[in-house]
Amino acid sequence: MPKQTAKEIMARSEMTLSPETNIYRAMKSLSKHRLLGASVVDADGRLVGILTEKDCLKVLAGEAFDGLPEGRVLDYMTRDVETMRPTTSLFEIVQRFLGRTYRQLPVVDDRGRVIGQLTRHDAVRAIESIRDNSYLYGSKDEHPPEARGVDSAMRMARAQSKAHSTHRHGRRLATRVGAI
Repeated sequence: MPKQTAKEIMARSEMTLSPETNIYRAMKSLSKHRLLGASVVDADGRLVGILTEKDCLKVLAGEAFDGLPEGRVLDYMTRDVETMRPTTSLFEIVQRFLGRTYRQLPVVDDRGRVIGQLTRHDAVRAIESIRDNSYLYGSKDEHPPEARGVDSAMRMARAQSKAHSTHRHGRRLATRVGAI
């Protein structure tokens, strides 16, 4: 399977926000561009936080209790942000999304500057784009039988399907296998 990395599948033109941006202006921008969130960066482009849809809901919750709250992105953003490196493999990306509730993660360079953003949808698109995947679609069983994961599960399902076929009078009769 070709090794894809965060650099190859990330969105490069995602919007970033300043910590000093008015929270309502930031929310309007997220909504207008249909983004799940945006990285919050300092003047040098280094990541200092992220403003997500969930963070924006905190503004509404504050409004319900305190009247119309004012504030800056700095007041509502998530500060402890997990990031990815440009060299993070697609497998690692998928593992991280499976193990956490995040819907997006910023991609940063060696100096902590935001260079892109990855969403779960980006990962799904990358997986779907792999057409010549011998693990999933291959004609040869080039991999050891002890290999586990989605690939081996698909190979096992194909093998079981073949095992449920029977031969009578020189003709092959297929038995349908699956959930009803």
